[in-house]
Formats: sequence, C-alpha cells, structure tokens
Amino acid sequence: MPRPAGARNHDFDVKRAALLDALTDFALSADLRRPSLRQFAQAMNASEPTLRHYFGDRRGLILEILDNIGRKGAPLWAVVALPSANPATAFEEYFRISEAGMRLGGFIRAHAFGLIEGLADEALGQAYLEKVLEPALNAVSDKLRATPGAPQDETALRAAALAALSPLLVMSLHQELLGGATSAPIDSGQVISTLQGWLGKALTP
Repeated sequence: MPRPAGARNHDFDVKRAALLDALTDFALSADLRRPSLRQFAQAMNASEPTLRHYFGDRRGLILEILDNIGRKGAPLWAVVALPSANPATAFEEYFRISEAGMRLGGFIRAHAFGLIEGLADEALGQAYLEKVLEPALNAVSDKLRATPGAPQDETALRAAALAALSPLLVMSLHQELLGGATSAPIDSGQVISTLQGWLGKALTP
C-alpha cells in the first residue's frame, strides 16, 4: 500500500540526523561564502529536493546547522562553566580549554560561519546569537559566578566574559582565516598567558 502523501519514512529522524551532521561538517570546512542549497546538496551527493524534504529551505537548513553546532558545543561549555578555586584559576582553566579549541580549528569556523550567515539574515543572526555566541559567553559568566572571590554583579560578569572571549575570536580570525599566521604571526600562547594574568589580577579581590 503506498505511503500517504506527506508521511515520513520510519527512519526519517535517523537519516535526517546523519545528514545534518554531514552538512554541519561541510559548513565548517568549506569556503566561508554562504553556500547555496544546491552547493550543500552537491557536497552530500544528494539532490535539492532531498534537502528540502528534510529541512524545508536554505534558511531552515542553516538554522538546523547552527542548532547542531550549539548542541555539539554544549558539553564543552558545561566543562568551562565548572567553578574554580579563585578567579585567577578560573581564567587559567578557561584559556587552557579555549586554546585547545583554537588549535583544533572548529572554534573559529563555527563563529565565522554564524557571523557570515547572521549578518546577512536577521533570523540566522538571532540563531547564531542564541545557539553559539551566548552559550560561549554564559559559560564564562557561570564559571565566575560559582567561583569564590569572583564578582557577583551581573554587569561585571558580562564584562569579564566579553573580555575573555573577544580577544580569542579576533586572534583566531587574524591567524586562521585572514592569513595572519603567515603574514603577521602571533605567539598565541604568550598572548593568552598575558590575558590570563591581566584578567586574573583584575578580578582577584
């Protein structure tokens, strides 16, 4: 008996999840130039109707990719958010984890993908903010909020989170995606050590 129009295969969710993971990998490894739905389909050796079947339209696909990036990043942010003995140790732990993420490359590509898509489409910008950028900032705030001796004022916590994340984003963009590693190399280890010291002292009572 033929399947009713609009009905899903029994393995729809499994196939969709596997396809979404592959599309996310492509989005974070391809040229950061807003691939069309057709280019996404070609990268998967699939058809555009197949992607529309699972994700609707291109915006729907990008929203799902951003959500997937957020889900995959959640365990890391949960580790970052764990309390530390004091503010100096909190920043040492944060930068150690973040530097590893920078070396692996996914850190900056996730943010670059979200920025490129988000600046071109307001709905995608909100998704990037909610799924990727805010969790990264909130992890730092939550870590400090639970750390003895750290400020508890929300404005101070927000400022500290921005001060910790922003230089990592700029440095990663500079070195990894803008060619700075060749034309204007930065000793990231030394920079991070300096930032860690400054922020640790600034927040130590």
